[in-house]
Parts: sequence; C-alpha cells; structure tokens
Amino acid sequence: MKMLINSLLIFITAAVIPQQSVPESASKKIEYPFKNAEHLHFEVNYGIMLAGYATIEVLEDINFKGRDCFIFKTTAKSRRAFDWIFKVRDWTMSYFDKERVHSLKFEKQLREGSYEVDIDIDYDQTEHKAYYFRERKGKKNKSAVINIPENVMDPLSALFYVRTKDLKIGDEIIIPATDNKKVYDIKVIVHKIETVEVPAGKFKCFVVEPVMADGGIFKKDGKVMVWLTADKKKMPVKMETKIYIGSIVAELDWFVSR
Repeated sequence: MKMLINSLLIFITAAVIPQQSVPESASKKIEYPFKNAEHLHFEVNYGIMLAGYATIEVLEDINFKGRDCFIFKTTAKSRRAFDWIFKVRDWTMSYFDKERVHSLKFEKQLREGSYEVDIDIDYDQTEHKAYYFRERKGKKNKSAVINIPENVMDPLSALFYVRTKDLKIGDEIIIPATDNKKVYDIKVIVHKIETVEVPAGKFKCFVVEPVMADGGIFKKDGKVMVWLTADKKKMPVKMETKIYIGSIVAELDWFVSR
C-alpha cells in the first residue's frame, strides 16, 4: 500500500506541461473541469485484500496569499484489519493559483508504520525559489532553499492540471515538478483508451503512465498506470502499481462531482 500511496502523491499525481510551452497562466484562461466540493473516494486493494481507502478532494480558499486558489487534498488510510501489517494515516494538501496556474504551497504529513514526517514547501514563483522544511520524528529537522523553474507544480496540483488538457493517444508530455528537495521532470505517456469497471461504475478512460525522466521514484517503486475518464472531467477512477509480489490497485467506489 505504501508504494501506491507514494505514487498517488507523486502523480496520481501527474502535472502536465506541453513540451513547447509553460502553462497558459498569463495568455489563456483555463476552463477547469472540476469544482469546489468534488470528492473522490477509493478502495485500495493489495491482491484480493482490501487494504484501505484513499480520497482526493477539491476545496477553495480565495484569500490564500491574496490569490484566488483551489486547495487540493488527498488522504490515505489503512483499514483497522490491515493496520497490524502496515498502518497508514497520510494526507497531503496543495494550494494552487487558479489564474497563474502554479503551486503556492504544498504540505505533506506521513504516518506509515513507525515512520512519521511532516513536510512544508512554500513556493516563491516570482523569485523562482522554494522554501522546504521537514520535521521527522526522532530526527533533526531540515530546511533548504531550492531553485525552481517557472510555474513549477507540486505532485498533487499536477494531477489536477493534467485534467485540464486535451489528451490524445500517443502523447508524451513533459512536466517540471518538485517534491522534497528535488526538481525533476515527469513524462506522462497516453497509451490508449479502454473501458474499465470499478465499484463506482463503468467508465471509458484514457490509460496513462507517469515515468520519471531520470529513472527515479516510479522506476524504483514499480510501474504505475492511471485511468482517467475520457470526457471533459478526466477523473481518476483507477490507479495500479506493480510490486515484487502482485500489485496494488486503487478503484473509485463513490464520488461527488458537479
């Protein structure tokens, strides 16, 4: 389950910036296919075992740093019956500037077994700096200042940005992203369209794959595939990652979307 949670936080997670340009923050107003109060709820299965649940939701805060923002949030929680194997209580939150189309802040709290860490990243998109702070149980706190490219996105805001794109089979889309203290590129490959059935229903979907350009976390943690509805909403309805023994799958079981 931990591998899938990491994958959710990095792509489910998939910011997409066309190879020839940066986001249309100044030149073109984006029509967002999601709205405040969208709530997606997933069952997370390890093989035939229901391991836990994950959520993705959209909130709004028009006063954050004086900017009109979406607040995106994810949670991941293992079932009580699964806690004895590996207990998970994670959440992330992203503050996303609607007009300028980039991240303003990213927060992550991980509680995985005995591992506990809190991470905050503040983005100065004018000076192209990110201010990173990590607090880890039993470890020395760390902070750093990172140089970032223009309109960089955090992993969570990336997922929502890709939902605004006009996807086509065969697309390979590159995006600069940052998490922890690293800046990296993600290549998102649009493989095909297929119909998938999950507990929430049957959906026609784009099947996409996020790949780290430098062979980073996705290569290490296993291949990740994501199913996004082939309509204007492009909701994630299924995520799957292969691991050494079997696979971990998250499937949408209910949702609220306007």
